[in-house]
Amino acid sequence: MVALSTLLIAFSSIAASLAAPANPEVKRDELAERGPHDFFLGLDNSLSRRATINYDQDYTTGGTVNYSPSSTGFTVNWSNAEDFVVGVGWKTGSTSSINFGGSFSVSGTSGTGLLAVYGWTTSPLVEYYVIEDYVNPPQQGTVKGTFTSDGSTYTIWENQRVNEPSIIGTATFNQYISIRNSPRTSGTVTIENHFKEWANLGLNLGTFNYQVIAVEGWSSSGSASQSVSN
Repeated sequence: MVALSTLLIAFSSIAASLAAPANPEVKRDELAERGPHDFFLGLDNSLSRRATINYDQDYTTGGTVNYSPSSTGFTVNWSNAEDFVVGVGWKTGSTSSINFGGSFSVSGTSGTGLLAVYGWTTSPLVEYYVIEDYVNPPQQGTVKGTFTSDGSTYTIWENQRVNEPSIIGTATFNQYISIRNSPRTSGTVTIENHFKEWANLGLNLGTFNYQVIAVEGWSSSGSASQSVSN
């Protein structure tokens, strides 16, 4: 909800900030509005996931966003959206692999659109992303390394957010972001691989909060239809 940096075309620095409700049942639209250059994209340690989708992420700020969630996925189309993040998943994240499939398209090359696994942990407070498809993805902070998972190389970024909205209120926290180098709109994310690689790099997670397959965009138009399961 707070501007992070400027957007640059094709793998350049982009603002990245994401805030979420302290209570997973609370929708994002109950939070303060973010600027157009913010990056959203709010666990128990048992690391088990209920298979049933039980969390609906629905946040918009301006423009036209038509979002329809279901128990098996979601559809969304947007036009001149200022900032939004929508998607479905689980109130409590885990290391279980995540299946997603369908379409994702962003009109033109301006603005930003993301298809990603997105979640939070507490103690430490961390906001994390595994970005699978994108136009102008966020690349803010420090490159920590690369690794291969699910048929592609991912570039790993770490970024610190200072006094920004989070699932526990205004706080300072780190973002961990894996960006897939060969984008895709369908597949399986072996999320445990990312968690282990992040830990190898000193990027440690805490207790899982929610975890979703999300579409996010700002200053852009596009559409997506995704099935979600684990």
